[in-house]
Order: sequence, then structure tokens, then C-alpha cells
Amino acid sequence: MLPPGNPFAGAKVLLVEDDPHAVGILEPILVSKGFSVAVARDGVEGLEKIRLLSPDILLLDVNMPRMDGISMCRQLKNDSEARMMPVIMLTAHADLEKKIEALEAGADDFVNKPYNTVELVTRIKSLLKVKYLNEQLDSAESVLFSMARAIEAKDSYTQGHVERVSHLAVELGHHLGLGDEEIDSLRKGGILHDIGKIGVPDKILNKAGALTTEERKIIRLHPGQGALICEKLKSIKGAIPVIRHHHERLDGTGYPDQLSGDEIPLLARIMTIVDIYDALTTTRSYRKSLSPSIALDIMWDEAKKGWWDKDVLTEFVAMLQHKNNAVEEEAPSSITA
Repeated sequence: MLPPGNPFAGAKVLLVEDDPHAVGILEPILVSKGFSVAVARDGVEGLEKIRLLSPDILLLDVNMPRMDGISMCRQLKNDSEARMMPVIMLTAHADLEKKIEALEAGADDFVNKPYNTVELVTRIKSLLKVKYLNEQLDSAESVLFSMARAIEAKDSYTQGHVERVSHLAVELGHHLGLGDEEIDSLRKGGILHDIGKIGVPDKILNKAGALTTEERKIIRLHPGQGALICEKLKSIKGAIPVIRHHHERLDGTGYPDQLSGDEIPLLARIMTIVDIYDALTTTRSYRKSLSPSIALDIMWDEAKKGWWDKDVLTEFVAMLQHKNNAVEEEAPSSITA
């Protein structure tokens, strides 16, 4: 829901246009509608003003010196921090080829020259509304991520666990050739996979000894509770199976749903592997950390029991070996006298 009144009053518009006559027409129109307007004369200056001003929306002319609008748009949409900024391309009616090229570069909309004031303002407001709603989703995600980090901070032994697991899961996803949406689900699922532990008492989370049967039952509720906490947020929909099923086992003896084999989503099987590896190779309240080789030996033994996906584990080991080889190659060679 948008805030009351005029939610777009004062919204910052960056007009990137090299034609002074066009600027002289557009700038007063935009100012009269309540927008705050900055002007850049080409793409190079436009990128610099984005860094300085953080505009809410861009109006880009296609043909400009030094860097044209399409090249600027492409650069923005390839930047993870700027790609959600709406871009309207200013094009000629007959320039179909340029429009197609701009779409491929990531442009969000077009306004044809000569400009229709009502159409221009309507398109700007429509994209600003989408931007505002996306920012609200981002805010909700940030609350959940902060909650997840606060939960792990209650146990000094697990601090940094969700970040490491998220990073490893993303690396493994790239190694397996997964798409952008699946990679994003792994990133978010890694951070949020233990968020359901908010309902687990600290005395159980930090217990040094073995858990009782009742305590284990409480711990095993956390994947389902985590999925319930996150299920209303559409922007992390793809991560919900990761959160709910990262403690399932291929032989059906896991929890919470006793799924088996291919019933367990691939992303959850990936998360299981990296989660176990990080748990084994870091110190916990109930044991000291294990070396990577010992941890992997344990994981292979458990995979042979039918618990973990052998194919995913094989690829995980290959990824680790590739990383280790790359580090060794980059290390400076020793020089002896």
C-alpha cells in the first residue's frame, strides 16, 4: 500500500539528454508535477550523477555522445545495486530496432517523441509505484534476515553460520550451472534456513551435552516453523522449500515431512550438504571443529547409508578441490637461498 497524499512528490528524476531544447521542454513539465529533476548531458555524466544523487527513476535519451542511453541502461541493469532503478527510454516513433535493443538492455518502458505530458507522467508514476512496492518487500526481507542473524547470535559458536552456508550454497549452485532465480533462492534460503529456531529455548540451543528425546522433538520443529514465518513474503517464495526441507534424508528418515529421494527438492539437498559441512568444520558447544577431510569422510559414510545425495556431495567435493587448487596456484612460490 502506498503512503497517503502524493507519494511521488519530490521523487528524484534524472533526465539524461544531450539536446538542450528537449531538456528545456521536459524539465519544466516534470518540475510542475512535483518531481525533483537533475540533468546529465550523456551516459558518462549520468552514471556519475546516479552515484552522487541516487535518483528514483531515469529518463534516458537513446542517442548521446560518449555513452548512449542503451549502453548506460545495460551497465545499470548489470549492477546488482542499481538494477532495480526504473529506466524509461526516450525514443522516436519509428525507431523499432532501437526499442528492441533497449528492451534487451533491460529498459522498463518507452516514451515516444514528441512527448505527451499525460502519458509521460503516468508512466513515471506507474514505475515509481512498482519501485516503492519492491522497496517494501526489500524492507520485509531485511527484517527477516536481521531476525535470522539475531537468532544465531544467541549462540557464540554459530555466529557467521548462516552467512557461510548461504555463500557456500550460492557457490555450489553456480558450480552446478543453476539459473539466477535458483541461485537467489539458495542465497536467501541459506540466511533463513534456521529462522524457525526463534521458537527454541536458549537452554536447548546452547546445551553442551546430548539432547533428550523431548528436546530433540522441539529442535525438529524449526524447519516447519521457519517456513511458516517466511511463507507470506512472495519475494522469498523460492526459498521456502529450502527452509522447510533442509533436514530431510533421502531414505525418508529426516524431518519434518519424511520425504525421500527426488521428493526432496534439489535446492534443499544442496542446502543440506553445505549446512552439514559447515556444522562439522566449526566448533560447537558440544564438540570441537573437525578438519575438512574428516568432515567429508563422515558425510560420505552418511551418504552411503542413504541419507544424503551422493551426486550433490560429489559436485561439492569437486568444487572445494577446484577452490583449493586455485588458492595454491595463486600463492607465491617460495624462494630458497
